[in-house]
Amino acid sequence: MAKIGSALALLLILAALAAAVARAANVAVSGTVTGGAALAVASNGTPSFNLTLNGADQTATYTLPVQATDPRGSGVGWNLTVTSTQFKDASSHTFPTTASSITAATNTCSTGSTCTAATNGITYAAFALPAGAVAPAAVKFFNAAANSGLGKMDVNATVSVAVPANTFAGTYSSTVTVSIVSGP
Repeated sequence: MAKIGSALALLLILAALAAAVARAANVAVSGTVTGGAALAVASNGTPSFNLTLNGADQTATYTLPVQATDPRGSGVGWNLTVTSTQFKDASSHTFPTTASSITAATNTCSTGSTCTAATNGITYAAFALPAGAVAPAAVKFFNAAANSGLGKMDVNATVSVAVPANTFAGTYSSTVTVSIVSGP
């Protein structure tokens, strides 16, 4: 009888332990991610250059900094276009309309954004920045191929400005217009 009592006690202990074992259930979770607003581009700095005339033709450079934002979540890509007015001083002296050219462009994720860096397919050999008394037709200067350029990124284009030796000393200015358009 003692053996049956011990066996019964053991069975009761095992049953209690089995009841204390955690039970698990799988819960399916779904989430909907909606594409954000339209593409956006904004200036990300104030470019400038300084040059001292020395009797020879010279080239100055500046960085054209913009921030491109693609919150759409579609991966269709985008491109940046650029146009500019001719460099002119207060006395209406100008640089040639062909003075500026883009020689390179890079992109990195903006602070606070986990982006998919843009895969740029533009080559910059002899890439003239269009300029005129009024801004001429814009040209594509940077692009994000399909499935790249998602999120917020800083795009920095290096611009070279040819300054002829016969330029009048002064402060010259130009307005550069950058736009963002859907599609690579």
